[in-house]
Amino acid sequence: MDHMRRLIHIIFSIVIINTIILSAQIDSLPYYEKFDIAVKSFKEGRYNIAELQFTNILSNEREYRDPASQLMMAKSQYHLDLFDKANRSCKSVLSSYPSSPYESDALVLLGDIALGEGNPTKAFKHYLNARPQIEDLLYLNKIDERIFNCIGMGVKEEVIEGLLFREKDSFNRAIINLSRAYEAWINGDDYDLELVINEIDTFYLPGYFSSLFGALNDLVKDEIKRPITIAVVLPLSGKGKDKGLSYLLGLTEFLDRSSISTSIRFLVYDTAGSVVNTLKIINDISSNNEIFAILGPLSRDEVLSISGLKLQLPILIPKSELSGLSNIARNLFFLSPSSEMIAKRTAQMMIKELNLERIAVLSPGNGQIKVLTDHFLEECHQLGIDPIVVEWYIEKPENISRQLKNIRRVAWSLVPEDEPEDIYLNLEIDSLDALFDVDVTDFFELPPEEVDKMDKKDSSKVILETIEAIYTPIRSDELTYIGTQLPLYNLKTSFFVNENWLDMPLLNQEVIGPHYQGMRIISDVNSAISNGNQDSFTNYYSLAVDHTSFIFTIVEQGISKRKHFIERLRNHRGFDGTRSSIKLGGKNNNENGSAQVLEYSNNRIRKIGVYDGEEFSQNIE
Repeated sequence: MDHMRRLIHIIFSIVIINTIILSAQIDSLPYYEKFDIAVKSFKEGRYNIAELQFTNILSNEREYRDPASQLMMAKSQYHLDLFDKANRSCKSVLSSYPSSPYESDALVLLGDIALGEGNPTKAFKHYLNARPQIEDLLYLNKIDERIFNCIGMGVKEEVIEGLLFREKDSFNRAIINLSRAYEAWINGDDYDLELVINEIDTFYLPGYFSSLFGALNDLVKDEIKRPITIAVVLPLSGKGKDKGLSYLLGLTEFLDRSSISTSIRFLVYDTAGSVVNTLKIINDISSNNEIFAILGPLSRDEVLSISGLKLQLPILIPKSELSGLSNIARNLFFLSPSSEMIAKRTAQMMIKELNLERIAVLSPGNGQIKVLTDHFLEECHQLGIDPIVVEWYIEKPENISRQLKNIRRVAWSLVPEDEPEDIYLNLEIDSLDALFDVDVTDFFELPPEEVDKMDKKDSSKVILETIEAIYTPIRSDELTYIGTQLPLYNLKTSFFVNENWLDMPLLNQEVIGPHYQGMRIISDVNSAISNGNQDSFTNYYSLAVDHTSFIFTIVEQGISKRKHFIERLRNHRGFDGTRSSIKLGGKNNNENGSAQVLEYSNNRIRKIGVYDGEEFSQNIE
């Protein structure tokens, strides 16, 4: 034990000595080399070290009279979310070194700090003050992007008027007037909108703002209504950014090709895929009475974290698998049916709508698909029908002959007694061979076409029709195995499957597709790409288009308060979009119970209707 203590002490001493030596080596370097080392730390994202290094330079080298180090120290503090410290450091640069080359950078950083604190009005002022000092056009374009974001978030009207009164720069005056016009639109004031738009000298309006000016100018010709504001909270960077970007693209696409952009305003917030960021954003938003709702694809952890918040703000969630949470979190609105809901609708469709009773089940016996099948079985039980056979498999289903023989044995047991018994139920089938492009004749010796009567020797060739439907959800990589083996057992039945069957290139192969004509899929999205694992980008894009249209059906009724939006949301009669449908129900009227009913036929998926558990609305072609 003493030996171990001595060893640890030696190692610890070596670390301390090495640190002291390294520190001494840095201290012995000239100023410019120290500065370069600190800048390198900053560029590498090591902001704690960078702040310490710049602080040491200021205290040991320059007696706190170095605007460059002071500004870089402030930038490091900003990236560490030390906004108060960064703010003081920037103001010190401005007060101590007026008209220095670093003034514009300090003003921009003050604007960034203000945005980080959720104050777009203060940020707007700082960016405008910095703008006339910037000559680099690329940098200026980045500043204009920040100013554009401030306008979108909302700049206080009384501040705008004061800025315009004092502003001498023609470009800044054009930007300020554009902000005034935007506020007039938000207030639904068409008189002020027209008045201000006519004051804007487009010669001085920077190009970055031309699209906003054009949109507002077009509104002058029409009578405008006050738009409602929806906060869009999603990951545009970090974890889940593909999902966030696709959803935002769908929102933008729909707004660009419709007139609803005049009545809905989206404020976009980037969560960077962080639960902490999401909580902070939502807490900040909740106190803004101008925002009527929050919309956005949130992760499972994000949804769980906000479910406990006591908010009076409705949060619209495009897609989630947290079944049962809608009963607890009253102001969370789930716009897509959960997997549990899909499983229930599948059972209801089979039993209540199609009156099927002889149902077989073939399913994985573990993981999420097992949970899905359990929900299906429970709903069957509640509806008074228990499947006649349930077969499970655990591993990759390369050979499920045992399960399929059991299903066929049950099917044969349902044949009336006056028909021959199947004495060939134990026929051995090599399931691995079935994975290639084969025909059932490779396994069964089919009888001649003209046979008056079948005898026991030919029983393996009998096509059994005694099972009315088979429910067979699969995992994402199992279509090759399940799709090729099922047809070998000559079961003429209806197939009900899950979205993992919708691998269209594989499903359409000759060895699979022809055996599953009329197969049905109950889904949340009306599309052959509804399998989110295969194409989440297209999936979320499609959902966003429909969700924007759904929100518009609420807005167009005319609402002026957040509580009106929530009331109309809960009492909405239902929406049928291009790719999805929404009918909120459940204990709090906040869970979508409407599912798409799809059918596979002739190598394509088509929507045949919408089912909400009570009514099957069929498509009329």
